[in-house]
Amino acid sequence: MMRWVAGGVTAARGFMASGISAGIKPSRRPDLALVVSRHPAAAAAVFTTNRIKAAPVVISQRRLRRRQARAVLINSGCANCLTGEAGLRDAQRLSRLVARGIGLADHEILLASTGLIGTRLPVVRVERAIPRLLGSLNRQQHEEAAWAILTTDRHPKEAAVSVAVRGGMFHVGGMAKGAGMIAPSMATMLCVMTTDVAAPQPLLRRLLRQASAATFNRISVDGDMSTNDTVFLLANGRSGVQLRAGASSVPVFATALQAVAQRLARMLVADGEGASRLMEVVVSGARSAHEARLCARAVVTSPLVKTMLAGGDANVGRIAAAVGASPARFDPDALDIRIQDQRVVAKGRVVPLPASVVRTLLRRPSVAVRIDLHAGRAEDRMTTCDFTTDYVRINAGYAT
Repeated sequence: MMRWVAGGVTAARGFMASGISAGIKPSRRPDLALVVSRHPAAAAAVFTTNRIKAAPVVISQRRLRRRQARAVLINSGCANCLTGEAGLRDAQRLSRLVARGIGLADHEILLASTGLIGTRLPVVRVERAIPRLLGSLNRQQHEEAAWAILTTDRHPKEAAVSVAVRGGMFHVGGMAKGAGMIAPSMATMLCVMTTDVAAPQPLLRRLLRQASAATFNRISVDGDMSTNDTVFLLANGRSGVQLRAGASSVPVFATALQAVAQRLARMLVADGEGASRLMEVVVSGARSAHEARLCARAVVTSPLVKTMLAGGDANVGRIAAAVGASPARFDPDALDIRIQDQRVVAKGRVVPLPASVVRTLLRRPSVAVRIDLHAGRAEDRMTTCDFTTDYVRINAGYAT
């Protein structure tokens, strides 16, 4: 009984949002977003595993020890990372103004930032914009908020579902950003997810970690892990649906949460910097799920595989080399590789194919690659995009 609905991060009852230009970006594009629950909410998050963490990550990790939050303040155009104590003070100062403006305690505001590392927020400029940010809060502003968190992204990313269960109907919605510095090492971008179920925070946290592991941790654009990666989940209970450990509603909610996360994750890869094609890599026949995952990761993060995809040039030796360089244990003489169901490597040998067939294998918007190690029964998968000259152009001058 799950269906996709409009509304993004405000599809769930009791949530509102806003997004404006606060002058953080020189282009005057939207760069400041706020998501607010009208009611108390349990809060969970997954953060970057990078040892270098931005100021908003440090602050939000501390505040989440209370297990509750009412709002998420996000800026784009400045990562507020490698800014020391000054960066922490800047973030806390803006958070305090927002909290006072909507009648909340400081610790009820979670923070996230994205943009260039090493620059400080233009605090005075942002302070002047906060009244406009608060004044535009409503349920219809979800798309404006989704636009305001973008950096090199070309499109906003939103998804939401409604689910009918015994005892009522609940919603899960979210928005995300990310086009570069996307690697399978946590959540690898910024994301705010909301729901109107009621759930104990430990359960909420466990379900979010599971959903992130199966979706956001299974994508890669360039293999680089950000210092700011964050996924938030707020649950305010306004639907009347309550989750309790062992209840039949828990797996239903987990499915809905993962569905929204999966749609957002795929949008992230599709909007990767300079991307023109997607590629899903499935590794089967591995000795363990861990080895299958590491093998898939080696393939989707290989620059040679990704440039092969960009050129539509089915140089299958690049895929095989990435598989062999991974920690997965297998007999090279048993390796099978398929592209779009066409076997290109059989028992460790390249399958001779007509040039006309080879030319068509990768020349489509989405490509499926299946690798069978014939070493066990475990399987895992990852999704990536190609490396084009546009990726180089975007990142060669990102700071200038």
